[in-house]
Amino acid sequence: MVAISFRSLGANTGYEAASGGVILPAVSVAPVLADSSAFSINLFNGMTPAQIVSAILVFVIFNFYVVLITAALVAFYLTARPRHGRVRTAAIWHFVATLLIIVAFISTVWGAPAEKSFIGSDPHSLGIAQRAVTIFIGFGFAAAGIFCMLIGFAQGARQKRELREEAYAAS
Repeated sequence: MVAISFRSLGANTGYEAASGGVILPAVSVAPVLADSSAFSINLFNGMTPAQIVSAILVFVIFNFYVVLITAALVAFYLTARPRHGRVRTAAIWHFVATLLIIVAFISTVWGAPAEKSFIGSDPHSLGIAQRAVTIFIGFGFAAAGIFCMLIGFAQGARQKRELREEAYAAS
C-alpha cells in the first residue's frame, strides 16, 4: 500500500494548514508491477528480423538527414547575412539544399512506415523490397542536396573573396 501526500506551496492558512496538505487514498501497486517487467516493454517485441533491421537503418538514416538539414540551415544563415551592405546570392544554393534534404527526410516515412520493413524477407529478391526503392530515391535527393551545399560553399567563398577585394580597393 502506498499513500501519497502533497503539501501546499501557498500560505499555511485554513483547512490545508490544519490537515497538512492533500492526502490521496492508499492504492495497491501490486497489480501494476505484476504486469510489467524488464522484458515486457521491448521496442522490437513482435517484429520480424527484417523489420528490426529496417527500424535500426531508418533510425540511422533519420539522424543522418537531421545532421544534413542542420548543416544546410546553418550554412544558409551564415551565407545570407549581409556583408558590406550586400547579400551574397550563394545562400540560395543552401536554401535549395535544405529543401532537397527535407524531401529526402520525408522519403524515410514514405519508404518505411511504422512497423513495416523496407528490407524484403524473400531471399530471391536480394532483400530489396519496393519500399527500399523509395529510400534509394531519398538518397538521390540527399545527394543532390549535398551537391547544392557544395556549390553554395564554393560560390559563397568566391563572393566573399570578391567583397573583400572590393573593400580593400575602396580603402
